[in-house]
Formats: sequence, C-alpha cells, structure tokens
Amino acid sequence: MIKDIYIKDPRDPNYVFGVYEHEDVIESILSKIKMILGTRQGQLLGDINFGVGIEDLVFESRINKFELEEKIRRQVMQYINEASDYKIDPKVSFGKAEGYDYCVIDFFVDQQKVLGVLVK
Repeated sequence: MIKDIYIKDPRDPNYVFGVYEHEDVIESILSKIKMILGTRQGQLLGDINFGVGIEDLVFESRINKFELEEKIRRQVMQYINEASDYKIDPKVSFGKAEGYDYCVIDFFVDQQKVLGVLVK
C-alpha cells in the first residue's frame, strides 16, 4: 500500500488533527476529485487538458447534466489511477433557490455516496 499526503481541509467535519499521511484509497480518490473539479482546463502547466473548471461549466447555459457528468467521469478515469479499481459515478443536478442558481454533484463509489459538492 502506498501512503499519500493527508490534505483534508481543517473545516471538514471529518478532519483529523495531527495526521500527515494516510493509506486510505477512497480518501486519495476524493482528494484528487476535488483537485480536478477546482482546476480550470489550461491552468496546470504541462497538461492543458487536466481539470473540469466546475464553476465555469456549471453556469454555462449550453451544458446539460449528462455532458457535465461525462466530462467529470472522463477526467476521473484519465487522471486518477486508483479509480480503475472502483465504479465512480458522478450525479449532477441543477436547481434554483431564492436569488441564485446552484448545482449539486454527488459522487458514488461502488454505489455508495462518498462526496457531495455544492456549487453556487
């Protein structure tokens, strides 16, 4: 088993103080998914195809939930080696609240929800 750097945000309710590395494969996959979602394509030197740029895509009027799910799925399969051992399925839904639009992306690993992302 390969150890990975523990990069969980201290604001995360599951954050563990004093941990610097971990061996949890799912934790590694989730960290990498967050990096993919938060990186705009072209922003990473050396690989202009890395990243989804989720905030740009969510509010683009020409993209639908299926296109966004597929774009995320392709990025996960291309850039997360550990993902090949699991069925990773992003589910996107759009909505409107008082005064703003939002998007929820739920991530399922082997049919178990492991992460929810709210973009507003």
